[in-house]
Amino acid sequence: MTSELLLDPQLKYWVLLPISVVMVVVGLLRSNLTYYLTSSKKLPEIKISRERQFLQRAVNFRENNRMISKHSFDQRQKYYLEKLNSNEFIAESEANNEPATNPLADPKMNEQMMGMLKGNMMNYIPQTLVMGWINYFFPGFVIMKLPFTLTTGFKQMLQSDVMTPDLNVRYVSAISWYFINFMGLKPVYSLLVGSESAEELMAQQHQQQQMNFTGPGGPKADRLFKGEAENIQILSHVAVFDDIIDRVLKIDI
Repeated sequence: MTSELLLDPQLKYWVLLPISVVMVVVGLLRSNLTYYLTSSKKLPEIKISRERQFLQRAVNFRENNRMISKHSFDQRQKYYLEKLNSNEFIAESEANNEPATNPLADPKMNEQMMGMLKGNMMNYIPQTLVMGWINYFFPGFVIMKLPFTLTTGFKQMLQSDVMTPDLNVRYVSAISWYFINFMGLKPVYSLLVGSESAEELMAQQHQQQQMNFTGPGGPKADRLFKGEAENIQILSHVAVFDDIIDRVLKIDI
């Protein structure tokens, strides 16, 4: 039989609620400080999104052109070759117009790396302080019992820092509650600052900083467009519907 505990009702006021409030406040403060400390100049999202979507459309045409007729293929091939070889769908930026240079000698690259370093520091330092605060004041605390049953596979996730192998898996330790908040505060952020800002907060919190293909250090958009234009130019079209009647009649039933 698994052990059962009688929890003090005051735990939710003096441990559970403070940890949750501190996690939310730290997340909001970190977001605002990161915004003011990083000075990255980004293109309007609509231009970058337009650029990516058009390139994806060209890729989809190249990979799935067998589903259209020869006439439609010729029209689309001509259209994509014309647009991919022009700058109409390329988001204008200094990075696209400058020649390739050594990233380590590029002052703009150094500035961007410094901005990323500041962002990483604003992510790690507050979370390290919060975790240290919880480990110092609430070591080994069991602060709540979940109102639903769970399998033993959740025991390691919910009962970190609690050395009781026979304890019911529904009990949650203080440090585990920190990790649960760390991973699942998106609905709270959505309620407080809106869904778009919540997405940005969670992206910062989980270190999902991905550079788009127009940024320094990665392939330039004009190169990707020209490469895709070359791929489309050498396409040979064979539609799956060509001679479909004859091929169906030849099938042995």
